[in-house]
Amino acid sequence: MTSLGVPISIATARVRMVDTTGVMLVKSAPFIQPVQKGHETLSLYVAAFLIDHLPSGRKIMFDLGVRKDYWTLPASLQKRLGTVIPGLRIDKDTTEILQEQGISLGEIYSVVWSHYHWDHAGSMELFPATTELVVGPGFKSSPSLLPGYPANPDSPIDARALAKRTLTEINFDNTGLIIAGFRAHDFFGDGSFYLLDTPGHCLGHMCGLVRTTGGTDSTFVLLGGDICHFPGCDADRNGLGPKMTPFYAISTDPTSAYTDPAEAQQSADNLIRLDASPNVLVCLAHDETMLHSLPTLNNSQTDDLNNWKERDYKEKIHWGWLNDLARDGKPSRQPAVDGFWRDGRLWVEGKSVLLKNGEAASKIGL
Repeated sequence: MTSLGVPISIATARVRMVDTTGVMLVKSAPFIQPVQKGHETLSLYVAAFLIDHLPSGRKIMFDLGVRKDYWTLPASLQKRLGTVIPGLRIDKDTTEILQEQGISLGEIYSVVWSHYHWDHAGSMELFPATTELVVGPGFKSSPSLLPGYPANPDSPIDARALAKRTLTEINFDNTGLIIAGFRAHDFFGDGSFYLLDTPGHCLGHMCGLVRTTGGTDSTFVLLGGDICHFPGCDADRNGLGPKMTPFYAISTDPTSAYTDPAEAQQSADNLIRLDASPNVLVCLAHDETMLHSLPTLNNSQTDDLNNWKERDYKEKIHWGWLNDLARDGKPSRQPAVDGFWRDGRLWVEGKSVLLKNGEAASKIGL
């Protein structure tokens, strides 16, 4: 791992994946290019991660997924629902999942937002004021973000998330540490968990790098956030290596979900260096195969991702994205969600619609 610039350390952290139960249907054009016939939409699931730093006893969350009551999101975000995002369902809030597994919200010392987008920011206001919120560079000085909604009616940030709590912005300028081409910050100061400056998707986007075993042959889990939204954008997942063109590129469409597509493409290209390492397991926030193939906190409080290498998790999820590609110009899978759901029921124009078993919203003209 010295070739990637990661300092040697024996310090590790425990990492557990949370299935936030969020799933959305999105139009492909803002996320990938070229859009293939039959693959005009993507089904995006949403993962978050619980990290335990045993030496300090601190627990931190890396992302929170979508808030369960998404209909209370700031007004500026509501405009995207039904246009770029034609379907959405969340069965449980991440706070509920933590508490169901015996973890009180007061135990969470910090919440790290990979970035401020609504499908990662969750219900931050439910955490006590003692829980620190950690954000990427530029967040505090952005007038488009702060003050939050409703004081700033155009802000995508719910002001309740920030109220009466410590807001820490990571400064990568003076660390002098570069990992796989990304500026890095040693979060705990012992090499167990790094934050990586991974720009392009939006202001302040960060990835996390958790050391899961220590020493000269350390292993890591890369928490990818939205460095890319679909594994087919990673050339290493294509079996092509770092010098080849991946199946999909970062979208440059006028509706692109990336504020700087060229910079985002560079970040995605740097990601290849990490994914190509046999000692790094890359976990993208929206990778369906990862969520359905690896252990989650939802199913086991005791299982984690630390022994991922001996359990062949990297091989298990490497090619799963191929199942989403079109076949002969036709979708290979049905959308994971159809329409907008609330409390387990489809909602249309403010009213719930009770579907028959196995019936899709599209079948009844919705």
